[in-house]
Amino acid sequence: MKPLALLSAVLLLLTSASAVDRAALILGNNEYPDVPLANAVRDARAVKTMLTAKLGFPEATGGAKVVLMDCCRERPTGRGQVRAGGGLVTYADAAIPADTLMILAAAPNRVASDGAQHGPFTEALLEVLPGNGGNLMDAFFAVSDRVQEVTEKQQIPWLKFDGSGQIFRQQKFLAVAPVPTALPPAMPAPAPAAPVQTAADRLRGATKDAPFVNSLGLEFVPVPGRSGVWMCRTETRVRDFRAYAEATDYVQKGGAYVLNVVKNENGGYSTKWELDEKASWEKPGYSQSEDHAVTCVSWEEARAMAAWLSKQEKGLTYRLPTDVEWSAAVGSVGKYPWGNAWPAPKGAGNYFGKEGPKSWPGSGWSTAYDHDDGAERTARVAQYAENRFGFFDLGGNVWEWCEDQYRASMNDADALEAIPALKDEKHSDGIPFRVLRGGSWRNNAEIGLRSSYRFYGRPADRNDDRGFRIVVVVGAGG
Repeated sequence: MKPLALLSAVLLLLTSASAVDRAALILGNNEYPDVPLANAVRDARAVKTMLTAKLGFPEATGGAKVVLMDCCRERPTGRGQVRAGGGLVTYADAAIPADTLMILAAAPNRVASDGAQHGPFTEALLEVLPGNGGNLMDAFFAVSDRVQEVTEKQQIPWLKFDGSGQIFRQQKFLAVAPVPTALPPAMPAPAPAAPVQTAADRLRGATKDAPFVNSLGLEFVPVPGRSGVWMCRTETRVRDFRAYAEATDYVQKGGAYVLNVVKNENGGYSTKWELDEKASWEKPGYSQSEDHAVTCVSWEEARAMAAWLSKQEKGLTYRLPTDVEWSAAVGSVGKYPWGNAWPAPKGAGNYFGKEGPKSWPGSGWSTAYDHDDGAERTARVAQYAENRFGFFDLGGNVWEWCEDQYRASMNDADALEAIPALKDEKHSDGIPFRVLRGGSWRNNAEIGLRSSYRFYGRPADRNDDRGFRIVVVVGAGG
C-alpha cells in the first residue's frame, strides 16, 4: 500500500463551458525519503496521455471544476492520532466551491494502493474515461466499482460534492473534444498494464526489503527458515486493535492486571500485580499513542483479532506465531536479541532502565542497564533497532503471545533452577498456560532478557505488559 498520508498522484481537471477550453494540471511524486513509490509518476504520465490523445485536452487555463486525488488519506506513522475527516484530504465540506467535485481514491483514514504498474484508481480512470463519453457521475461509479473489485473492497473511492454542479450530470461532459490543430509532441503510449495481483500474489513476493503491506498498514517479511510464513515486523499497535474492536463492536470487560508499587510493613516498597477493573487495551493506566504496542490483550483476544483479519483479506490466513517461528525470527546472533553483550547497549530495546523508577516512590530499584531508553512503559513500535531479518522489538516493549501451550522443557535448565515457578505448566484451575516470548518494559533480570526465555500466562488473562504480533500465510483460495 502507499505510505500513509503521502501524496501519490494528483490530477486537477480544469474546465469551462466550451470543451476546447478544457485544461488539466497533473502532478505525480515518487520521491519520498523513507518509502519511495514506484508508480505515481507513471500514473501521472499515463493520465496526461489519455487526456491529450483521447479526450482532446489542450494545455490552457480555466476555472477549477473537478479535482481527482490518487493518494492515501491517513496521517503518517508516528505523528499522533488520525484526525477526524481523513488525514491528507481534510478539505472541509462546507468550503468546497460551487460547481466543484472532488473524487478521492480512498475513504477517510484509509490508504490507497500503489499497484503493480499503476495504482488501481488511476488504472480505472484510464479504462473508464476515454470510452465513457457522457455523465461524470456515472463514470465515477464505474471507476469505483473497478477499484473495489481489483482491491477486494480494501480501497473504496470517495466523493466530496455540494450537489450544485448540474454540468457533472450532463451527458456531454466527458464527450471527446475536437483535437486542437497544434498538439504538443505525443508522449509514448504507456506500457501494457500488468496482470492484477491478488493479496496472496503480493504476499508470495514479499522480502525483507519489499515487505507485504496489509489492509491495516502492517508490514510482513519472511520468517527465515520457515517457508511460506511471513511475520509482522512490529507488534500489533493500538490502532490495529482499535480497527478490529470497532469493526466487530467488541467491548472488553473484566479489567486487566496492572503493575503497582505498594508499601511494605517495614516501610519499604515492592511491586505487585493487581487486578484493575477499569484497565483495558484503551486505558492501560498510562499514556499511549495509536502507534504504541497494544497491551492488556489476552491470548484469546489476540487470536480473535487474527481470525477477523483473515475474513477481511481474501486468500490469506492470519494467526499467532508458533514458538518455533518466533525463535526463527529472533535468530541466533547471541544469547540475547541484540547479541552477547551484557547489559544491553543503548537502542537494543525497551526494558526496565533508568527511566522505569523515575515516578516510583523509594529508591534502590534494580534496572536492566544504567541508561534511559526513553520509554517508561510501552513505546511506539519500531522505535528501536531492527534485527538482521527486519523485525522490531523481539526483545522488550511487551511480552508477545505465541500459539503454543507452555512446556517447562522449553526453558534452559538454569532458568528452571533459578525460577522454580517455570516448572508449572498449568494454572491451579487446570487450564494449560500459553507461551509468551521477548520480555517487556518491566523486565530487568538477565534470565528474563534472554532470547531463549519462555514466560507463560493463562489464555484469558490480561496484563499491562503483554501484547502480540501476528503472522500470515496463504490461505484457501489464495
